[in-house]
Amino acid sequence: MPDLYLKKCRCPYCLKETDTKRVLSRHIRVEHTDMDGFVHYQGPNVYFYEPIQCSHCRFIFHEAFEKLRPDVRTLLETDILSMLPVLPFSATERSVKQVLYLYKLCLYMAQVTLQKDSIQAMLGIRISWMYRLLEDLEQELSWTMRSVQKYETIYLEYSDAVRTGIPHDVLLLRISDLYATLGDTDNAKQWYGLIFQSKTVSDRIKKEAREHWELYREQHPI
Repeated sequence: MPDLYLKKCRCPYCLKETDTKRVLSRHIRVEHTDMDGFVHYQGPNVYFYEPIQCSHCRFIFHEAFEKLRPDVRTLLETDILSMLPVLPFSATERSVKQVLYLYKLCLYMAQVTLQKDSIQAMLGIRISWMYRLLEDLEQELSWTMRSVQKYETIYLEYSDAVRTGIPHDVLLLRISDLYATLGDTDNAKQWYGLIFQSKTVSDRIKKEAREHWELYREQHPI
């Protein structure tokens, strides 16, 4: 695996360092990017190596995970960790199906450990992208819908970027792009409209939204 290297990551549960594979930066080559942010790579796929399984305690996590609460740690210790499978491919080169399984376990751990909704939504999108690679359109759209609904919940309860885990204008673009990915013209138009009308959304996000909306209009009769 000449394109990969071992990176040390600290497990949020046992706080020990565990090794995980990553793609060497000099081998990361972007082919193109889909409207919803999915980057297609030439060569090794960076997304394949985001989920991590701790070699010490079995906990499966993403580097975006935050500190675990004491009651969550107790739940993991008593009810969860012993039930998790030891996945040999978690520290090796991975196939799409193996990564999909890891992402689903990672999302389950995010839910159990009460990670921010923004982290759970991000993992849901990653799952939809793995189904895209597998050309399973039904599952891809199902997971895209789950993620956009999670992001809408974040929007309704939004406080600030630190507590929520995502800037407000980025959140608006994420929701808009996901509805566009779903082919939901009415909702896509509504959410892109919020961006265009906003006085606080950055020029960069507005420019990106206009490009995406124009592309959507070219591909869908409105």
